[in-house]
Amino acid sequence: MRTDYHPTPTEVVASWIPHDARWHEAARAAAAVGTDELRRYVIGLVHEHRDRDRGLTDEYDLRSIGAVVEDLGVGGLAAVEWGKVRDALLLPLTKRV
Repeated sequence: MRTDYHPTPTEVVASWIPHDARWHEAARAAAAVGTDELRRYVIGLVHEHRDRDRGLTDEYDLRSIGAVVEDLGVGGLAAVEWGKVRDALLLPLTKRV
């Protein structure tokens, strides 16, 4: 079994955001507007510790975001393919219809 695999920044964000109950609804709304809006929303969470207009101060939220930053690695959010993250957020919803 291969143990040296490290997910890409796109895989990290595409796995985290759609399944995190704290932020998936707002992220889906941003994704529905477009990739730029989604990118701004996630950057707000990760770098500015804010959920739209609300600052994030809960220790659990901050630890969760810290773990995501660690998983992003060297490329960080700049290496994320936002179209793929958008698909991860929106395609599951369209397939349910």
